[in-house]
Amino acid sequence: MLRITTTPEYGARVVVPALATFAGKHPQLRIQHVSSSKNDDLIAGRFDVAIRLGQLADSNHHARLIDRFAILPVVAPEYLITQSIENLEQLAEAKWIGHSRLSTPLSWQVTTPAGESVLFSARHPAMIMADSAASLLAFTLAGAGVAILPAWLVQDELARGELVELLPNHHFPQQGIYALYPHTRHLPEKVRAFIDFLECHVSQSHPAWHA
Repeated sequence: MLRITTTPEYGARVVVPALATFAGKHPQLRIQHVSSSKNDDLIAGRFDVAIRLGQLADSNHHARLIDRFAILPVVAPEYLITQSIENLEQLAEAKWIGHSRLSTPLSWQVTTPAGESVLFSARHPAMIMADSAASLLAFTLAGAGVAILPAWLVQDELARGELVELLPNHHFPQQGIYALYPHTRHLPEKVRAFIDFLECHVSQSHPAWHA
């Protein structure tokens, strides 16, 4: 049995397709995938692997960096009919949609087109807070405001013109994709094999997410 936990969105988009292929290569292995927006404890949940996104906090578990992805400020096109956003100052004044786990006020270290690193902060508290990336995406698609969302989550909406990337020449800090696994003397072969497979799968399947 291989027990894996991920966030619902990244799990459905990336990890589950990888798990399906991995399962086909290892028919003797039973796989259980658990979706959770919470950082479930590996030991209490009897998980072999947890996939975590963002900036990794201190942990008693081993962590392996699988990949990195870009985060993008995005908005529905109709929002821009009434409010122009062509620079960081105008972006700071926008109506923001924020994840409830983010600190307030919303702030990021942004790299400008000139290569300078500046601290960007939203001028006002988020108008809407949500506890999942899926909800943030839905609010943004409905024209409720601006959100910073992962490239892997919004690539299809951007391609269809349902969302617009704001200030594409500015770069918000890339986020990590980590595989966490319990601290044990010997790493189980099933865990090592899956982490190696996922790292290869992500690098080959999704190179555009780094932009």
